[in-house]
Amino acid sequence: MNYIVKMWLGLCLCLFIGKQVVAQSDSTHFYVSQVLNPSNDSARTRAIKRLVLMRDPLTFPVLGAINDKKIYMLNGKPVTTGEPEELGEGSEVFPLYYLFPENKPVLEADGKPKKVTLETLKKVDVSRSDRLALNLILPYLNLANPEPEKRIIAYGQLLTSSDDSKIKILTEALKLENNKEAQTAGKEILFQLKLNEAVSETEAKAYIDSLDSNWGENVTIVLKEYSASGKVAGAKKYASEKVEALEGLQSRIEKAQNLFSGISLGSILILIALGLAIVYGLAGIINMAHGEFLMIGAYTTFCVQSLFIDTLGVKSDMFFFVSLPVSFIVAGIFGLVLEKLVVRHLYSRPLESLLATWGVSLIMVQTARSIFGDLTAVKAPSFLAGGWQVMPHLILPYNRLFIIVLTIVVVSLTYLMLYRSRLGIQIRAVTQNRSMSACLGVETRKVDAITFFLGSGLAGLAGCAMTLIGNVVPDMGQTYIVDSFLVVVTGGVGKIAGAILSGLGIGFLTKVLESFYEAVYGKVLILALIVVFLQFKPRGLFPDKGRIAED
Repeated sequence: MNYIVKMWLGLCLCLFIGKQVVAQSDSTHFYVSQVLNPSNDSARTRAIKRLVLMRDPLTFPVLGAINDKKIYMLNGKPVTTGEPEELGEGSEVFPLYYLFPENKPVLEADGKPKKVTLETLKKVDVSRSDRLALNLILPYLNLANPEPEKRIIAYGQLLTSSDDSKIKILTEALKLENNKEAQTAGKEILFQLKLNEAVSETEAKAYIDSLDSNWGENVTIVLKEYSASGKVAGAKKYASEKVEALEGLQSRIEKAQNLFSGISLGSILILIALGLAIVYGLAGIINMAHGEFLMIGAYTTFCVQSLFIDTLGVKSDMFFFVSLPVSFIVAGIFGLVLEKLVVRHLYSRPLESLLATWGVSLIMVQTARSIFGDLTAVKAPSFLAGGWQVMPHLILPYNRLFIIVLTIVVVSLTYLMLYRSRLGIQIRAVTQNRSMSACLGVETRKVDAITFFLGSGLAGLAGCAMTLIGNVVPDMGQTYIVDSFLVVVTGGVGKIAGAILSGLGIGFLTKVLESFYEAVYGKVLILALIVVFLQFKPRGLFPDKGRIAED
């Protein structure tokens, strides 16, 4: 009998709660409709005041848009605008976001974001006195901001709020959160607030475990603070143990991040030094202008982007794929011109070639500065934005992964060209013995020109890839020319395998040393280690056995 009574009471309680929820939902819709389409001004004022008192996160997008004076009506639904997009000649279009009952982007029939001009929207005008009523909940309005970064800031501001209902509001706001990073940040704040209010050891440990499993950006700091000044003694020790475990895990993640950064930097050095290794091995020319071919490749990418977007009006990521072969060809042509006009007369004269190509590099830098200015940038393709999250706090950027893959492809193609083609046989023959190659009918001048074209083109390809991780400046090539020569000399002149191993080694050591010392001291230590290494292996990892070695 008692069992039946309990079931009946439980059912009645559920029905009562359900009715309360439905009633609150109906009243929320009613007051929002009064704000948007009031029967009179006093009705709107009463509705806004009522929504302020309700503090329902579902209405925060509408109230936030009212406060910002950016609320419009579209097909009977309230909308607001995002960041503007310029169309040219001063005109702008704005993406639209629904505000109620769902906070989401407005889409076209084909699924693309809807973008309109402000003139096509019907604005909802709200008086200043009504907007002032929102001051009581201003800290909460950004909990529904369309931008995740602003929502994260709003979550953090709740820590210092004295409002007794902040935990309830935050809990409801997180139910509407659709961004993973913002949700993690919001949960961290929620668990911290609940942990600070916990009075039993079991409850406090449960929230500590929740913070641990959520693993936000500041979880270690939060748990350290609690272990020092928490209310529950038993939970304070538990928090300290969690901090120790998290710090150990964080240390292992940092090592993995350094390893990836070293591979990434090494890939860039390999891509830059590959062409230099081929040219230096063939002709014994110290080409100080090699870095400027990297700059030419970067500016070629910028020009292709401008051609696609500004001239043709094609706003597509295809410009980057077009830029890869174009930057190779343009930089290769510049290298071919340099070989015919300057380098051809300086073979086997390293000092003269160094001074001549250094002068050419200065001319190229100043010419680029005169044409393009001091700073330009290439917009990275949208598919390379963000990164691959291997685990929390370990994210591998897509642009760096792309450079690593590009390096693997380029190195493989270069290897096939040198060791599986007739041209490669001729290049290696001229590298080992120019005179004998000429006696056997190899056109050494032609091989020299083609090799310079390939080497310079590879640098241009590296410049195209470099636009993914930095700005385009006239002297960008000079930043990497010394490191490129270090890769070539350490690996062995003209040796692809040596360039790969030394590039990865120098890149990895650079990142490891920079994590312990400043960047400048890290460079000095790298240089000192290379000097010591060359004392024992003066011809690098893979000594050259051809013409240059004999000289």
